[in-house]
Amino acid sequence: MPTIPDHLLATAREQQNLLTRAQLYGAGVTSAQIRWALGRHWRGVHPDVFLLATGRIDPAQRLVAAALFAGAGAQIGSSTAARYFGLTSVPDDGVARLFVPWGAKSRERPGVSVRRTRRPDPRPWSRGPLAFTSPARTVVDAARQLRGDAVRAVVFEAVQRRMVTVEQLAAEVEAGAIRGSAAVRAAVLEVSGGAWSLPESEFADCLAGSRVLPEVLLNPVLTTLDGSVLPSPDGYLEEVGLALQVHSRRHHLFEDDWESTLRTDTALGAVGVPLMAFSPRTLRTESARVLAAVERAYLGLRGRPRPPVVARARRLV
Repeated sequence: MPTIPDHLLATAREQQNLLTRAQLYGAGVTSAQIRWALGRHWRGVHPDVFLLATGRIDPAQRLVAAALFAGAGAQIGSSTAARYFGLTSVPDDGVARLFVPWGAKSRERPGVSVRRTRRPDPRPWSRGPLAFTSPARTVVDAARQLRGDAVRAVVFEAVQRRMVTVEQLAAEVEAGAIRGSAAVRAAVLEVSGGAWSLPESEFADCLAGSRVLPEVLLNPVLTTLDGSVLPSPDGYLEEVGLALQVHSRRHHLFEDDWESTLRTDTALGAVGVPLMAFSPRTLRTESARVLAAVERAYLGLRGRPRPPVVARARRLV
């Protein structure tokens, strides 16, 4: 097996036991020695990228190998970075997506996509040998790959998890290319209006079609008359003091979110705020019935004393 100097072994450890041909050549390892080691002690992962072991590589090694294959200045981005950051609404297509400066080459390999960009992220996140695009860039690029409700789901999840602010997303959308940005722009605009999740957004869409209901405040700030802060429902009809809630374990991403939803129901009831709750499934399959039920409740409450609650719209920036 080729003798590798200590300094290069240290580099290999930082790179998940991976080295490039250029790094090996720089340490005096010859092409003949590399050929001899391959299949005996090493394996090739990508052209000119070698694992200093045999057998399968793990996900961390696969990501480092993709970055080494992409070359200097490579940034892991789009859906790959989004999943690394923990966004569960981004589908895993098994492809590591990276961006390189414009002077480098775009390249494709099974499981790897390297694309040139005229706008490398000026604020990448470094994690060992890897560089990831910043959260706002990551979310916008990942959303550009998607269609329909999937775009909204990614944007809503990123804001809900406090990975980014609406302001940061809006700035990134404006800085990027116009082509392919319409759906992302719409999702950012929607979440800036107060919708925090896809079911809540669908609920808002359902109610917006009413000719009976006044404006619905999404995720408003509610307080009692003495200034005590109340839990925030998903929607609120201020004119009659009616709270609206979407109940879904799937779309409340953490157990704490679900417990908070249940506490909201209890706390609002304690101060006399009537509450209507629906499931995401009901919203999608019986939206007309849901709208009619909310309209009936609203009309039934008109003229009655409102609960002692003050409501104001929430800003999500």
